[in-house]
Amino acid sequence: MNTEPQAATWSGIADWYDNLLQSGSGPHELAVQTLLRLSATAPDADVLDIACGQGHASRALARAGARSVTGADLAPEMIAAARRHEADEPLGIEYLVEDAATLHALPDAAFDLVTCQLGLMDIPDLTATLTAVHRVLRPAGAFVFVIGHPCFLAPDARTITTADGRPARLITDYLHERFWTSRNPRGVRRAGNHHRTLATYLNSILTGGFTLELVKEPTAGTLLAQQQPVYRAIPIFFAARARKTH
Repeated sequence: MNTEPQAATWSGIADWYDNLLQSGSGPHELAVQTLLRLSATAPDADVLDIACGQGHASRALARAGARSVTGADLAPEMIAAARRHEADEPLGIEYLVEDAATLHALPDAAFDLVTCQLGLMDIPDLTATLTAVHRVLRPAGAFVFVIGHPCFLAPDARTITTADGRPARLITDYLHERFWTSRNPRGVRRAGNHHRTLATYLNSILTGGFTLELVKEPTAGTLLAQQQPVYRAIPIFFAARARKTH
């Protein structure tokens, strides 16, 4: 698969994305907190963070005490931003320009934990990615991911106000799996998003050599609730921990 257009798209918004996270993003703070809770990083764990972007989750995992953290992302400018943060705050993280669907540069059975914060829905080939994750995990290693909740962030979903004044989400096209882009010039999904149903994600995990251990639909933290009140009552994310079984 030619990944150059996708890499160029994400490189093109790298500075904007880095500034978004640095300025305080409620969704991303909730996502990384959820990722850390599900990861329960041990001091002797070697961690790979795929689709790492500018290293937001990678840095959190390193601060949480992982023995080593490697961040991999397809977009060179995202990795450049991550390396700048590493230079400013050395945490011993290694960053690689690498396709999550192949992880060619990484050896078999090299990691105890693989994580993916808000990246699986940006990756075209879910099956290939899970195969690569399975390959680089050690026996009984864990895969932890957080995605935008496909039930409530489906294509063309929008926030509305109910008759009694409550914010709600209007979903009109959940079952149609496809690539789509948002018309919101300030949203990250302007770079594109591969919408899949929740069943597709879970069945892909279960048929990919993993056992599903735990799932979460986290409630909004204070910052997210202030920025987007609709997510006080509706989960913005779906998260899971899966264990390599064979």
